[in-house]
Amino acid sequence: MQDIISISQNKCKQCYSCVRNCPAKAVQIESGQAKIIYSRCINCGKCIKSCPQEAKIVIDSKGKTLSILRENDTVIACIAPSFIVSFHKYNYKKIVGALKEVGFSEVWEVAVGAEYIIKAISHHIKDKENNLFLSSPCPAFISLIEKHYPEMIKYLLPFVSPMIATGKIIKKLHKNKNIKIVFIGPCVAKKCEALEPQFNGIIDSVLTFDELKDIFAIKGINIENAKEMDFDSIYCNEGKLFPLSGGLLANFKSLYNLEESECVVIDNDNDCIELINAIKAGKFKSKFVDVLMCRGCIDGPKIDSSLNYYERVNKIYEYIKDSIKKTKKLNIELDFIRYYRNKRSILPYPTENEIQRILNMTNKFTREDELNCGACGYSTCRDKAIAVLQGIAEVDMCLPYLISKKTKLVEQLSETLKETENLKDELEAVIESSYDGFVVTDGKGRILKTNSAWRKMVGYETKKEESVKDIESKNIIFPSATLLVLKEKRRISFIQHSHNGKEYLATATPIFDSNSSIKMVVTNIRDIDELNRLRDQIEETRKLQKYYKETKSRTYNKEYHNENIVANSIEFGEVLSLASSVAKVDSTVLILGESGVGKEIVANFIHNLSTRKDKPFIKINCGAIPYNLIESELFGYETGAFTGAKKKGKPGLIELAHEGTLFLDEIGEIPLNLQVKLLRVIQERKIMRIGGIREKYVDVRIIAATNRDLYSMVQKGEFRADLYYRLNVVPIEIPPLRKRKTDILPLCYHFLEIFNSKYRCSKRLSKTVERILEDYNWPGNVRELENLIERVVVTTPSEVIDVKDLPMFLLENTSDYCKKVDIEGIIPLKEAVELVEKKLIEKAYRKYKSTYEMAKVLGVNQSTVVRKIQKYIKSNALEHD
Repeated sequence: MQDIISISQNKCKQCYSCVRNCPAKAVQIESGQAKIIYSRCINCGKCIKSCPQEAKIVIDSKGKTLSILRENDTVIACIAPSFIVSFHKYNYKKIVGALKEVGFSEVWEVAVGAEYIIKAISHHIKDKENNLFLSSPCPAFISLIEKHYPEMIKYLLPFVSPMIATGKIIKKLHKNKNIKIVFIGPCVAKKCEALEPQFNGIIDSVLTFDELKDIFAIKGINIENAKEMDFDSIYCNEGKLFPLSGGLLANFKSLYNLEESECVVIDNDNDCIELINAIKAGKFKSKFVDVLMCRGCIDGPKIDSSLNYYERVNKIYEYIKDSIKKTKKLNIELDFIRYYRNKRSILPYPTENEIQRILNMTNKFTREDELNCGACGYSTCRDKAIAVLQGIAEVDMCLPYLISKKTKLVEQLSETLKETENLKDELEAVIESSYDGFVVTDGKGRILKTNSAWRKMVGYETKKEESVKDIESKNIIFPSATLLVLKEKRRISFIQHSHNGKEYLATATPIFDSNSSIKMVVTNIRDIDELNRLRDQIEETRKLQKYYKETKSRTYNKEYHNENIVANSIEFGEVLSLASSVAKVDSTVLILGESGVGKEIVANFIHNLSTRKDKPFIKINCGAIPYNLIESELFGYETGAFTGAKKKGKPGLIELAHEGTLFLDEIGEIPLNLQVKLLRVIQERKIMRIGGIREKYVDVRIIAATNRDLYSMVQKGEFRADLYYRLNVVPIEIPPLRKRKTDILPLCYHFLEIFNSKYRCSKRLSKTVERILEDYNWPGNVRELENLIERVVVTTPSEVIDVKDLPMFLLENTSDYCKKVDIEGIIPLKEAVELVEKKLIEKAYRKYKSTYEMAKVLGVNQSTVVRKIQKYIKSNALEHD
């Protein structure tokens, strides 16, 4: 048998709603996730209706049906009478016309088969006065009997369902023709019934109403515009009552004289089980039972209707009144008999000792301990224990048991915490009593602890969550021993300066975790007044003061300056010009550009210049919201829409942007299934919350942004074409930073001013650094530039940011080696050559172990290297070898 219902594991959230609502107990819990036991499943669809996460998936028949329509000349649609409930907005003739548009040759009502089945049942029971008859067009109830209560088969009337009967009638009237039949209804179990071997070749495909609506959408069919057409089926009137609870019985009473006490209507799964138990116990006295697992087919698991139950009932009666036919019924002789099989799959029943052992595992030792709360999905603790032993449930499904485990764990943690606090107090006492100054940081340089000796020597009280970067940027201590250790990943000792003019011998030691990553740095300092280099650094700062003032007085912002917008290039000026023009109207804007070019800044710019500037500006990063939450975040949800939902519901981000601007960042990442709903928002300005029944009007201005090629995605089927063209009304493409070089320095000084203010310093760029930054390609665009400026501001010890302070990748990306030599003043050429030569020899001497290695790197003979060492460093140059 085909597996009709499956489960999406990533959506299953351990709520056990499916266990609780499955009348056949055909749901197995394994590692907290639900699984269908197909040998027990009756395909009633209760798990689908009750699942708050929509994790239950019904087999899709759309592809099979479309293939049948393409490959066959004559395809007939059989539609259940309950269709008028699902398509309640339209006249039934519109639905028939739409089905013809899809490609169906004829459209029949399944009510035809219902009337012939009524006649067959009437003849069958006419002379059997003392028998009990169970009559049901419901395949889920038939499966319940065959799989779980086969001893009740003898009471079932041996007739096919209206769906199979209608198929047989169509085949009879179209004999000798190659036709295909597609059934359309609200029932999941019908998909399984059509696959029964005894019905082979009658129904070729089964669609649910929501699948039919999807096919209309795929084919681009608007029901409202469809031509009104009537059914092609033969006479049927009374059979249209079949989708209602007791509909079969209402027809049957008119043909066969039964007293009211002899007839019973069952229309829910609990009553079905109760009926079976009553019959088995010999406590049921009626003669005829009309059985359905739902409150009629109008309440089927796939009815897909926003009407309440009573509105659905009224809709059926209105439909019957509007579609009465006066033609005569044809006299068709057909065999409508079916057979039933014992399909029972018996689970092992445990012993009493085994049951008690499982109960004891969850702290249930007496009857009073068995709370029978039902949180696990089973009615009693005993039923759940039996299910555990049968392998379809887990011990940890018990909520009271989990709460008790949590309480014990909290107690254990409390004891551990007390021990930890004692150890912490002891350690702090040791650190505080030390004569040396101590500062302890985490692996990112955030200060965890300082002792009183350190605070006294440095003369500074650290603030909460302050980092050594902050202290270094304020010149409290410099350079930071902690930052150097984090960079070098080794123990370091050197002379450290303080803002109060003192110098210290600082020793910083890294502490590594099991992954060889630094988790803490411990630095201790000792005062050594005889060493003082602070005076030289202050003198250097004074010499550079005049140049700094001249640099700071420059202004690069031209024409456009709005919040964080810095525009100096013609290319970016054109972008802002277009943005300011489109800001005055409500047209949809699509901002394109590489990551980091400033798409959000431009979106803000448009909003602030628009008439909606005083209204909300809601930003949604479509790539940042988890897949299983994005729909609820965008569209919101109503009360009780799913497990974990707020009691009062929650408005979505789109709803919050009402009368304002909605910025959809990373629009290329939005899932295909939500693109249809988003398209409706753009087209009709309407949304519907999850679990809602009414649409809400939203007045929003849409601005979307992406760094992906949406057109290519459309070609590949990864993005809806209709949504793409709706978004691409006014495209604005922001050129990357490498194509607008004149913006680089203005942006540098813009960010320099921000970070100087933030870290309370006055850093500036040297001329050589300016040239290097202008020549760099900036693959990360403005975001990379901003991060680099912050980096050099906090890591450069001097006021002037020079070439030596830049990351190596900036120097490696330039082919101009002259930029590695910084020239500030003018000196005689011969003296300059000797100065550069001396610096190179000293640098190579410190780096390489032999003169041969130095000669190879410098590109000269080894003898030349020896002479230069003797000239600039020492006389015994050969000792270097």
